[in-house]
Formats: sequence, structure tokens, C-alpha cells
Amino acid sequence: MIRTFNPKDRGSLDMLMLKLQKHFTDVDTLAESLPFKDIKSAHSYMQQMIDDVDSMGGVIYVADESDGVIGFAQGVIINHAPGDNAVFYTTHGARKDGWIGLIFVEPEHRGGGIGRSLIDAMKEYFKNKGCDTIRLLVLSGNTHAIDIYRQYGFEPHEFEMAMKIKK
Repeated sequence: MIRTFNPKDRGSLDMLMLKLQKHFTDVDTLAESLPFKDIKSAHSYMQQMIDDVDSMGGVIYVADESDGVIGFAQGVIINHAPGDNAVFYTTHGARKDGWIGLIFVEPEHRGGGIGRSLIDAMKEYFKNKGCDTIRLLVLSGNTHAIDIYRQYGFEPHEFEMAMKIKK
């Protein structure tokens, strides 16, 4: 079942965030992502994500199964309104973007449509809030996620290129 986050989910989200960050370290081709040192670090990071949701009109959805919370998605809204950023408006039109900041499903629960259901919930939320697009960032080494996002209808838009110059 997909539902909105409530405070009693907090411990589960912290544990999932710990696992998600470990996954990031595994797929980061430049090895810039570091695992959290402990659950306290994951808790602090997750608190920032919750604060962002509160301040940016966002939402957190959780996937709740009989054995507990097994996945989540966090998203926020960025409204590019005329006059907010003169540089942006010299090259872009006004728009309202829904950003999926984080999404994770426990590995043993993948392949059953839970991730798709989380994205569906985010899509519906952003549509109801009047967003023009849904955007997300994904590490280039996370090829499985890239394939899933493409199947869902996401298209590559911008690519960040990086070159390490210090060892």
C-alpha cells in the first residue's frame, strides 16, 4: 500500500536512507558518494529531506507492506516564476517542476511494481499541484534505475560531466 509518510515511519525511513546511500556508493562511477557513518547521519540527512518537503510544498510517500515500510519516495516543487531568477528567464520560460529527490525500494521487494506505484503517487501529487514536469537526477552508473525511468517515460535532458583532477 502506498500512503503518505507519518512520524511513526521515521525509524524505517532512516534505515532505508542508510541502505539507499550505500547503494549510491556502489553505483557512483567516480566514487564521490560516501556511505553514512551511522544511523545518526542517515537520520540527519532524512531530517533535511523532511524539512525540504515542508518548505517546498512536497511530499513523502511510503510503501507499506505487512512486514513494514519497504520503500519510499520524496519529492518537492520548484516554481520558476517570472522575476524570481533573471538569469533563468533569459533562457527558459516560467514553469513549475516536481522533483523526485529520493526513491528507494528494498532489493528483495523490487520487480513487483512498488517503485512504479511510488512514481505514480508522485506523478499524481505533482499533477494535482499544477506542475508542468517531473524531474529527477540519477547517477550515471545506476543503469538499472535509468532503464526503469526510461520505461516509465522519463527522457534524458541534461548530462553532468565530471573529470577527477586530484587523486
